[in-house]
Amino acid sequence: MIALVVAMAWTGCMKVEEELIDPTPEEPIAAAADSVWTVTLQAVKKDAPDTKGLAIEGEEATTTVLKSVWKAGEEVKVFLESTCIGTLTATPDAEDAHKATLSGTVTTTSLVEGMSTITLLTPRETWDYTGQVGTLLEAAGSIEKMYHYTAATDVKVTTVDTENNTIATDNATFVNQQSIFRLSFRYKKPDESKTPITAKSLTITSANGHLVQSQAVDGSSLAEGPIAVTLSAASADPFFVALRNGDETNAEALTFTVIDADGVTYRGSKTIPAEYKRSGSFVSAKNASLDQRLQLAQSTTGVDTVL
Repeated sequence: MIALVVAMAWTGCMKVEEELIDPTPEEPIAAAADSVWTVTLQAVKKDAPDTKGLAIEGEEATTTVLKSVWKAGEEVKVFLESTCIGTLTATPDAEDAHKATLSGTVTTTSLVEGMSTITLLTPRETWDYTGQVGTLLEAAGSIEKMYHYTAATDVKVTTVDTENNTIATDNATFVNQQSIFRLSFRYKKPDESKTPITAKSLTITSANGHLVQSQAVDGSSLAEGPIAVTLSAASADPFFVALRNGDETNAEALTFTVIDADGVTYRGSKTIPAEYKRSGSFVSAKNASLDQRLQLAQSTTGVDTVL
């Protein structure tokens, strides 16, 4: 149990004598330096129309639903300001996988009962969107394993039990921290015909320049720039990218630069409405048309020198 709130109802008369009230506030209980504490708390992954997680209905290429659920053994990192102080493990609720019990230990030097707050982050300690491989679920390097960040912030420490070395907190509500895009591309020729692109790699840039590459949990550092994706095998099938955009207010053009299996480069842009940029959105852009094919003009000058 994360916490137990006892409501005490008194009946009849009760007289309070002013001279019996100690004007000095009680000293809050603090964690001893370098102590290891056991933590157990209740957590929920938030669902809303625009907040989805990583369980799907149907096939990846066609699903319109991503669900926010906990999986057994899922790790949650515990932060005090910018420092990771421990790891909790999820045990999903048998009736509702949106809910879970998180348990584990933290090592801390400064938790104060009723005053300190912690941040909880999944799926890993480093918050970084670089190095994506285009897969959604299960596989090593997938969005589920490495890039589907959910966070619960300002979770108050309600109890510090120095006798049993346990800590209790408020319930934690986890919110998705990025959107997930499902993408595939076609080349739109000058004659308006379209052919699928067998993509091997993709680079995404934003007109407003606020795609997040990495950031600190407490916001003390932030790196923004293009997001690159390299598929394990070239394919014309849809693949997935996790994007966190620091600008969720304005519509903007995302530019897609795709290199196919033969090394040919294609480029085009698509305007993303502001409502689809909010963290937690699932955006499907299958068969997006790219109208630029980058190639060198054929030269009429012969080459007779080998370098």
